[in-house]
Amino acid sequence: MPKATLPVIAVVLFILGLVIGIFIPSPLAPTPTVAPTTVTVVSTVPATPAKLTLALLVSNLGNPYFVALRDGALKAVEELRAKGVNLELLVYDAKDDPALQSSQVETVVGMKVSAILINPVHMEAVQPALEKAVKAGIPVITTDRDVANPALRIVFIGTDNVKGAEQAAQELIKALRASGKPKPWRVVILNGIPGTTAAEDRKKGFHNVLDPLVRDGTVVIVAEEVANFRRDQGLSVTESILAKGRFDALIAANDEMALGAIQAIEGAGLKPGVDVIVVGYDAIPDAVEAVRAGKMYATIAQSPFLQGYWAVYAAFYRCYFNWKPAVSWIPTPTVVVTKVNVDTFSVEVASPRPLP
Repeated sequence: MPKATLPVIAVVLFILGLVIGIFIPSPLAPTPTVAPTTVTVVSTVPATPAKLTLALLVSNLGNPYFVALRDGALKAVEELRAKGVNLELLVYDAKDDPALQSSQVETVVGMKVSAILINPVHMEAVQPALEKAVKAGIPVITTDRDVANPALRIVFIGTDNVKGAEQAAQELIKALRASGKPKPWRVVILNGIPGTTAAEDRKKGFHNVLDPLVRDGTVVIVAEEVANFRRDQGLSVTESILAKGRFDALIAANDEMALGAIQAIEGAGLKPGVDVIVVGYDAIPDAVEAVRAGKMYATIAQSPFLQGYWAVYAAFYRCYFNWKPAVSWIPTPTVVVTKVNVDTFSVEVASPRPLP
């Protein structure tokens, strides 16, 4: 090889080395830093609220039935607090006033409570206020009584009042058959507050059983009056009916009215349970004592405790886990209460149990 070509080869090799050094990093060089890939994790459970504020709106806390409903709600709150849930329950009494209850709903909507648990005074009157709650994103749970438009609530928790009323009327007929009273049996019906689902459903249940007997001449309904679920009105209405003549049996859409009727029957010099057979509905403490004493033949035990208890848990599951119930209505149990089970029935309806 000529000597003149050696410098040329050296220059070429030098340039080639520079190129290799620039484009092929040395294995001894530090690993370059690479920007990390951002990964967004989407949870299927929304962030749990720091505090839950539930509003329980009750139709009338002057009625022992609704006191039991409130007590069930308080028991659920106590249990959840013991598990570390920061929870507050606000209780409102509408005193059977639809306008007052609507105002109470608007108040709690303005407070931006976490959920509304409502026992409606009237199934339609409260709906405009509940529409505001829905627009504000506040879940609504109805308990014991429902609203006319089920789209306004996520679930209804309460009794099948048609079925319960049918059970009550069947017990009334059973007692009349056992009494030996001559037919046709003269029956009085006392109904609750018109426009409430409880009153309308119980009225329907009574007639489902009694109307066929009216048609075949076994029963005569001598009077059917509204006593608005109140004891004092049950008393005054029954007094007015008795002033027109005697009857064999009386069925009332709640115990308060039935107990007022018993007062009127005794005031007329008659013996309840013998001269007049009385059946109520709700199994409130005074009615249970009347069954035990033989003044009331039967009453229907609902589960107001569970209605309040389950309503709080339903609100908790909704707010914490975005729970969406698979059904529109979660029924609570009913039990016919007579002398046979007067001392044992409460275990079936007043003990805490998990939300179905």
